[in-house]
Amino acid sequence: MRAGSNPAGGTVFLYSSPRLRTMASRKQFKEHLLGQKTSRMVVFAAGLSVVLALAACGGTSKPTPSPTVSTPAPTATSILSGRALADGPVLAIKMDNTGNSLPHIGLVPADVVYVEQVEGGLSRLAAIYSTKLPDVIAPVRSARETDAELLPMYGKIAFGFSGSVDAVHALVKQAGLVDVSAEKYSGGYGRLSYRNAPYNEFARPARLIKRAKGSAQPVDVGFTFGSLPAGGKPASTVTASFPSARVLFAYNKSTGLWAYSLGGKLDTSSQGQVAASTVLIQSVRLTTTGRKDVARNPVPKVRTVGSGKAIALRDGRSYALTWTRPTPKSPTRWLYQGKDFPMKAGQIWVVLFDSQRTAKITGAKTAAKS
Repeated sequence: MRAGSNPAGGTVFLYSSPRLRTMASRKQFKEHLLGQKTSRMVVFAAGLSVVLALAACGGTSKPTPSPTVSTPAPTATSILSGRALADGPVLAIKMDNTGNSLPHIGLVPADVVYVEQVEGGLSRLAAIYSTKLPDVIAPVRSARETDAELLPMYGKIAFGFSGSVDAVHALVKQAGLVDVSAEKYSGGYGRLSYRNAPYNEFARPARLIKRAKGSAQPVDVGFTFGSLPAGGKPASTVTASFPSARVLFAYNKSTGLWAYSLGGKLDTSSQGQVAASTVLIQSVRLTTTGRKDVARNPVPKVRTVGSGKAIALRDGRSYALTWTRPTPKSPTRWLYQGKDFPMKAGQIWVVLFDSQRTAKITGAKTAAKS
């Protein structure tokens, strides 16, 4: 190989071997093609830039759409319990409330629970369901005259119970309630094999609602919900002693709820601890129905129409209230210092307590009289 001159300038290498000259030619050809390709890419990129610029200046480009702002759907809130759940048709169930009934089955989802005195100084429950129906509720027991005065403020709702005397069935009908008792619809009830009668009867709430063919939706029964009001007194437990039953609620700071116990035994099942967010001790009159049970005990009637004193317990404090309800279809108003008392959202318990008795509250300086 020797160097030579190139008319275009630069140095050219002359190869004495034909093989070397062929290799050099191939290399130069490749470099030539690469240069052409690069030149075309530069020209294409420049042309594309011009086209885009022209389009930006005078083209028909679509306007950029404005971002869509989504509004969150309002959260459903129960009118009966203040829970963040939608209300459904209302179902009332009459339940036993003796030691043989514990643990109650299906009581945890109830929105409102009433404690009623019955014959022999015992107590029974009237549980109100709207936001959630359990699969089974037990034990179910018979209705009383008290229910025909208490429940009409809920409207034309389904009322489930084991049965009763003809006079009570008639009162239930007159009160505008839908009778879906076991005596009227046996298909909505059954018996638990592991409990003894009469504490083994259970209800299938979904069937009872269907049978009612249009149980009423919830209406205002007097409960309002809000933050803890000023005032009140510290409270850790409240005990309501009936002649033959003792119900107690103990405040749990960690849960903010009042754990329910009967006769010193907590009401706890696989569904959890039965506990109230708000407990109302409603001072009421007891009158006679003129009937007696099989043991010759007079059957009382609890009067929930009228007015009287009450005690409210929530968030570890107790408050002295008054209540008023002018008619069976009217809501019960719970007044504190002249205004509606705000309940805490969750399960509400109303203990219908004889005005001649005293509810004992610990944690306060003095016991509160109902």
